[in-house]
Amino acid sequence: MDSSGKFSYSLRRYPVVRILSLLLIIFFILGSIYLIGFRTKPVPEIVSVVPSVGSPGDLVVINGTNFGDVRDMSYVEIAGSKLTASSYISWTDNCIKIVLPANVQDGLIVVGTKEMRSKPALFANEVDIPVPVPTVQQVTKPVITMLSADKVSPGELLVISGNNFGDSKNQSRVLFTMDCNNKISEADYKNMVMLTENMIPASEEDFDYVSWSNTEITVRVPDGAYSGLVIVDTGREKSDPKELTINMEAGRKEYLNKKIYLVQYTADIADVVTDDVSTITLRCPVPFSCPAQPNVEITEIVPEPILMDYQNNLIHQITKSRNNTPKSVFKQTFVLPVFEVRSNVISAKIGNYKNTEKNLLSGALREDALVPVNDSSVKELAANIIGKEKNPWIKANLIYNYLCEKYKIQEKVRKSDADPLDLIKKGSGDAFDFAVIYTALLRAAEVPAYTDGGVLVNQDLSTQPHWWCEFYIDKVGWIPCDPALGAGLEYKQWSDSDVVDVKDYYFGNMDSHHILFSRGWSQLKPFSADNKIVQQPRSFALQSIWEEANKDTAKYSSYWSVPVVKGVY
Repeated sequence: MDSSGKFSYSLRRYPVVRILSLLLIIFFILGSIYLIGFRTKPVPEIVSVVPSVGSPGDLVVINGTNFGDVRDMSYVEIAGSKLTASSYISWTDNCIKIVLPANVQDGLIVVGTKEMRSKPALFANEVDIPVPVPTVQQVTKPVITMLSADKVSPGELLVISGNNFGDSKNQSRVLFTMDCNNKISEADYKNMVMLTENMIPASEEDFDYVSWSNTEITVRVPDGAYSGLVIVDTGREKSDPKELTINMEAGRKEYLNKKIYLVQYTADIADVVTDDVSTITLRCPVPFSCPAQPNVEITEIVPEPILMDYQNNLIHQITKSRNNTPKSVFKQTFVLPVFEVRSNVISAKIGNYKNTEKNLLSGALREDALVPVNDSSVKELAANIIGKEKNPWIKANLIYNYLCEKYKIQEKVRKSDADPLDLIKKGSGDAFDFAVIYTALLRAAEVPAYTDGGVLVNQDLSTQPHWWCEFYIDKVGWIPCDPALGAGLEYKQWSDSDVVDVKDYYFGNMDSHHILFSRGWSQLKPFSADNKIVQQPRSFALQSIWEEANKDTAKYSSYWSVPVVKGVY
């Protein structure tokens, strides 16, 4: 008798077998129904938060789908904290009305049901977090009627008069001509196509936009601008260009030898242990946009982030309700051009800084979490090096030469908690120490400066985290400098490089093999006040938060790769 026959015989002969078989079938059916129901349960989705900027006591309406007809065990969470029952005004399947509590924090807003959570939306209070303003659609072409001056220097104010600029800036820009590879300066004649082929916007990071109205824009001439044209771009239409001459009597910067890089890095999260529901947020740096590194493009992000380009970061978030789930991998890929920068500064033509109180320069002069300007050893050393010198270019050169000649560079990056001041105390340090201390000495000498973070690309396309500097010269702009390479840091120089004297070259110049991720220290604010914060000191970006996990996350492991070059063109 075959096995099926034996089973049929057992069913007929033994009642207990029949009962067990029936129970097994029932359990199978119920389990299937549960799994199908679980998989098809609607996921709550936030469509809009109105308003997205508010204060304690304000009424906020959350529109969306699949919230459920009654609140029951469902909830609204803001910045990692669930609202108490008194905050809810009404709850329907597609609309939730709440009153903001007194302790509301900036951060992500989530609607959760018993088993599902929505993708988050961003909420901010009126003071702390800027929220992107949607573009105002222009129906009329902007027109420039007059410029306040025909000739201006970089950093100086330019007033643009006209019409149809829009009542506020929103996503509009003012564009200036940029001379890439000296194409304009070496041309026998200049036409409109040549002057508009390479243009750069005034920089919001440099606080170039001073005021904006429908008929008048006040803007600072951006770093990297060249004699040519000015255009107002509203995002929908561009004005006809207006000619403008850039004064370069104090010096100019050239942008040469462009390389286009395909850059990629990953961040991994694994071994999550949670007491309830773990929420982990990653802040993945985006390469910094500047004249030497314009037009950064994000080509691939896996998985899709919850926020794009927020504070120069891609924001990823994962939620885990079970321990030791499979590893989550976040991959970001960018394409970006990088120019070599060569500076020609005429020190006799530059003077003292004007408008040092403006945001651009004030932030580059004071102490922050990265740069120890107020340390007594920094102040004393800066004073000893510069003596009575007043010229900022000469000050910067004196400090650079002192660092390169007096201190020894260490090839290996030191431990993350090592103090950069060890460079002064012990006479040696790594590239991070050289960059931070050079920045501190410049600021102590009243020369505005930033520490830059990124990667250095060797000729074999291998990369390493690296740090260098920029300092500001009035009427010229930001001047690059790499004291670590100037001090002799080993580096696989590219065969197309014509650098002979490394120490001389890396003061005022920068090759196209430095990929910039952060300019200066970025002090970020957590999405929730009680989140656990993870930093990555001495990494390729200089920011205070890389990861944050909610209070229910007991522990997890993470790994960040160094950005790698997948191709160069």
